[in-house]
Amino acid sequence: MASERLYHDDPYTTSFRARIAASGEHAGRPAVELEATCFYPEGGGQLGDRGTLGGARVVDVQVTEEGRIWHVLDGADAPSGEVDAELDWARRFDHMQQHTGQHVLSAAFERLVDAPTLSSTLGEERSVIEVALAGADWQLVGRVEEAANRVVWEDRPVALHWVEPEDVGRFQLRKAPAVAGRIRVVEIPDWDASACGGTHVRRSGEVGSIKVIRWEKVRGNVRFEFLCGARALHDHAWRTEALVEAARRRTLKDRDVIAQLERAAAERDELRKGLAALTARLIETEARERVGVPPQGVAGFDARRPREEVRLLALKSLEAGAPWVALGAAGPDPCLMVGRAKPLAADLRTLLPGLLERAQGKGGGSPDLVQVAALDGGKAEEAWRWAVEAVRQAVGES
Repeated sequence: MASERLYHDDPYTTSFRARIAASGEHAGRPAVELEATCFYPEGGGQLGDRGTLGGARVVDVQVTEEGRIWHVLDGADAPSGEVDAELDWARRFDHMQQHTGQHVLSAAFERLVDAPTLSSTLGEERSVIEVALAGADWQLVGRVEEAANRVVWEDRPVALHWVEPEDVGRFQLRKAPAVAGRIRVVEIPDWDASACGGTHVRRSGEVGSIKVIRWEKVRGNVRFEFLCGARALHDHAWRTEALVEAARRRTLKDRDVIAQLERAAAERDELRKGLAALTARLIETEARERVGVPPQGVAGFDARRPREEVRLLALKSLEAGAPWVALGAAGPDPCLMVGRAKPLAADLRTLLPGLLERAQGKGGGSPDLVQVAALDGGKAEEAWRWAVEAVRQAVGES
């Protein structure tokens, strides 16, 4: 049987008496079907309701292809007979705000920039619409947001109509119906009409506000993240706190924070460049000292040295005339480098199996330089100790 969907005509009822029609499982979890339900099942981009049935927690609501609505329980014994049912109203109203807000926002994109909504998903924390647009900027988003929020502020009615197929033409639907037969049209007068089975507020003012928070290009379109109602309020609260606190701690005006961050980032990049240049000079000096006169092989293992510094020291040591190098570090990225002077004929890739076995990591390289990332510092040191003798033998040094 297919449950009667009471939420279609009255999404505001949160407590009702429910009669269990069937018990079973859905996706391996206990579930029950009701003769008539106010619980909305996941579908049409909208998440399902939560609540209780006779004391058992409803953790999900899903609908089958046959139209059967399963109320998934948290593992407790399934209730039977007639029970009290209670929806999680905070969750339901949040979904109503997001869904009605999505209709308003999608219509704004279509009316202002002739960009239809291709898909929508109303998530637990944030919702998205994919719009047929080549690109977006804050100026465009601001225009669309203002138009959408004006519809919210005007507190227009949100009307629900059940329409026979021959009467659909009475409405200028934003998108063709995805189902055949009798359809449900959600109408915001002089703004939007959409075939939709979701739950919606009675008046647009209940949406509260609509805010686009970010966007990205996907498949040649633009995907917008947006928030409505309480979600928008809470998001605005933490963003305002972060901005105001950042400005206060730096004795700046709010609008000057971004410019200050850009200056700080530029200064940081310059400092990094200077530090890298200084480090390179120091490593070059260290390499010459380690190689010595006459040149000798260089072996060393550091408890803490970045991988790039280990690699640079190996290269600079070879440039300074070292016949071979075997260098490693325990952290922050456990590693080792083994190299030999180019005039020597040894192919150091033959050492890789032994190095990888001891390092328990991965690596590779060329005939004159191999490098390995080790599992941890201990394995790096074990592989390094073996490498020192192995490379000396490979280059023919007794």
